Amino acid sequence: MAAISRTVIKIKPGKERAVEDYIDQKANEISSIVGIKNWGVLYTGENELTVVAVYENREDAEKATAFVNEVMADFIPMVAEQPVRQIFDARWH
Repeated sequence: MAAISRTVIKIKPGKERAVEDYIDQKANEISSIVGIKNWGVLYTGENELTVVAVYENREDAEKATAFVNEVMADFIPMVAEQPVRQIFDARWH
């Protein structure tokens, strides 16, 4: 069964562009995560981004957590609070 991760990132005012630029810089690395099928960024509120990724399975999504934490650690000074990542079982068509 596929899995979807959702990471909600609350950004400090005025830092939105810096976070977007950082995510863009990491796009190739993110896309090369083992088991990732696709991913994208949603604008889910004022000063809030949500990164959604579709994985082949839950195991791949869970294995990606270390890399995701490493990426998020680099932009901690730009966020208002700790990003929250969750993994869900999913059917993707």
